[in-house]
Amino acid sequence: MKNISIFKPIKYNTEAYKEVEENIYHTVYFTHSDHALTLREVTDQDLLKELKKLKKWFKGTREYLDDDLLLSNYEGHVYYKDPEDDEEIIYYNTEDYGKEIYVTSFKFEPEPELNENLPKEDISQYPLEDLLEKYYCMITDDYVEENNNDPIYNYFEAGSDDIDDIRGILSIIGKHVYNKEEGQYIKLVID
Repeated sequence: MKNISIFKPIKYNTEAYKEVEENIYHTVYFTHSDHALTLREVTDQDLLKELKKLKKWFKGTREYLDDDLLLSNYEGHVYYKDPEDDEEIIYYNTEDYGKEIYVTSFKFEPEPELNENLPKEDISQYPLEDLLEKYYCMITDDYVEENNNDPIYNYFEAGSDDIDDIRGILSIIGKHVYNKEEGQYIKLVID
């Protein structure tokens, strides 16, 4: 991984993301693999009253499970409503997979001479997995469209529920990241 720099996707300009520090965004991440929702109507009248006061509802996207619903976050839970519903029924996911995290995105040139995949292929597992492990982060978006359309760079978003982890991984900007064999071991090198 060389020529590592910040990538600012268009989605960071939506209400789903709030920049809390330079290049660090707060959002809600959904971990359910098949992106299925099991919605139930909110019936607790006190909670419903508070939810109806919420001003920040945003349109869902591919990452946010359903682009036909509006979503909002209240006290760590995600709530949903149909923008065309005159009754203003608010729903919750019975299996709430949303969690608040911090994210940042990168682009980099892969190095085939160091066994990294070329652009337009899947991002190489290594050294990326070792890098994520070092900074306690996970991939929260693999930017399929950008990776398929750019002949030079690969793209990924790193996320963590601890902002310090994101601060740490941002230290790779402008660095060279690769794995190096040292005897029986593989060492992650950041220089």
